[in-house]
Amino acid sequence: MKPVVEYVGEADFHNHAGNPAWPVASVYGINHPLLGTQLIRTSKIVKKHDNGDFETLNTLYRKTI
Repeated sequence: MKPVVEYVGEADFHNHAGNPAWPVASVYGINHPLLGTQLIRTSKIVKKHDNGDFETLNTLYRKTI
């Protein structure tokens, strides 16, 4: 099971080094197990959900109010 990191605000989705095959995001995470509460640049996104949640290989990012 992947750890869940909650984030506030909107995720800024973009491509790593301009490569469309490598989507990443910047989010303001509030409970990352290693980084704590701060602006986080994710690793490669492998799945986006309609509700604003998305997944990287190792983490589920969940939008919180």
